[in-house]
Amino acid sequence: MATLYSTQITNDDASPPVRGEFNRNGSALRCKIGTYDASGSESAADVIQVVKVPKGAIVNSHLSYLIWEDFGTTVTADVGDGGDDDRYCSALALGTASTSSVTTFQEAAGAGVYAAEYEYTAADTIDITLDAVSSPTAGQTLKMFVFYTQNG
Repeated sequence: MATLYSTQITNDDASPPVRGEFNRNGSALRCKIGTYDASGSESAADVIQVVKVPKGAIVNSHLSYLIWEDFGTTVTADVGDGGDDDRYCSALALGTASTSSVTTFQEAAGAGVYAAEYEYTAADTIDITLDAVSSPTAGQTLKMFVFYTQNG
């Protein structure tokens, strides 16, 4: 039986240790929390800018998540940014409150789907784009928790 090593272990064991991609592997994890309260006048194709991310941000889709109250009869939405409106989630059903579970960005992508790492080359916002809206309910709240590291 052999003991095999990852690049991480090999680099750490080298003399001197190899510290490649330090910011990706060792920078502080940051979190931004955005809250949106529905007005009841939302319609399809509306874009809700929820949190800002700086240049160099790499969003951790396994930790970032949404929680929401019942937004109305039929409300579906995508979560993305200025470059890709469904980079993180597609066709989320916001018409049913997320009271029994948390939907991480990675879970929303679907089982067995690998979301490639994306580094922002300029400041941007993480947005919710409403796909379909029927009878929106005023006063309902959505919270987005975005965890990221930052290069640069």
